[in-house]
Amino acid sequence: MATGNMDLILPLSEQHIAAIGRVTAYFSLLETSANALISDLLSLKSQEDVVSITAHMMFSTKIQLLRTLASTRFQEDNDLGKFLSETLNDMEKANVQRNTIVHASWYYYSPDKNESGALKRTARGKIATSLEGFTPDEICDIAKLILVTSGKAQQFLLRKNGTLQLG
Repeated sequence: MATGNMDLILPLSEQHIAAIGRVTAYFSLLETSANALISDLLSLKSQEDVVSITAHMMFSTKIQLLRTLASTRFQEDNDLGKFLSETLNDMEKANVQRNTIVHASWYYYSPDKNESGALKRTARGKIATSLEGFTPDEICDIAKLILVTSGKAQQFLLRKNGTLQLG
């Protein structure tokens, strides 16, 4: 797969590839946590009900649904509502950072900095292009944010219900 410490195809080190894998794997946990929140706030009774609603739903849509449900069930000035709002903010941030890593076109590798460049293109109103370098540690920081945020979603369920719930 790699010559020395580099991938044969992409301008990424083995460390970069492992860090990107963590982002992807940990985001799966965050998806499961979002599904668990939806299940709880809609009082769904079965795993099939959860899957029927969330299976083809984009993560950003799940967050918007959760914000709407939270607005009808909690006052944002109470502790539980505030904690959920903060958790949803973190979930949005984690999603944006995950997308930056997972959907990047990896463009260069700088051995001096152990940095790979992610080319990002967007077309929201106008086309924009940016290039940002990431070290494996910076990518792992995104993975940690995702993992911690998943834990916050589970903390919310624990505070609300006294038990953990898996999506």
